[in-house]
Amino acid sequence: MRTVLLVALALLAGPALATPPAPPSVWLERQQTAAADEANAAAAKAVKPKEHCRVVKEWKAGETVVQHRICDDPPKKPAGKV
Repeated sequence: MRTVLLVALALLAGPALATPPAPPSVWLERQQTAAADEANAAAAKAVKPKEHCRVVKEWKAGETVVQHRICDDPPKKPAGKV
């Protein structure tokens, strides 16, 4: 009985040990897309135009300091966004 159990266990474990499973292509696509998104986000942070704003009014709401700012030039939409 022990021999039959060992043979059955060896037959079940054989294919699993022979070839490592390859990751599915969908998983690879997600990894590549995530890397591209991180690169795009890093590039977008690097090129951020400076806004010319001045504080008109400042008050405290609880623990938070609130500012009313007026900007000379409104912020522009990012080139990649619709």
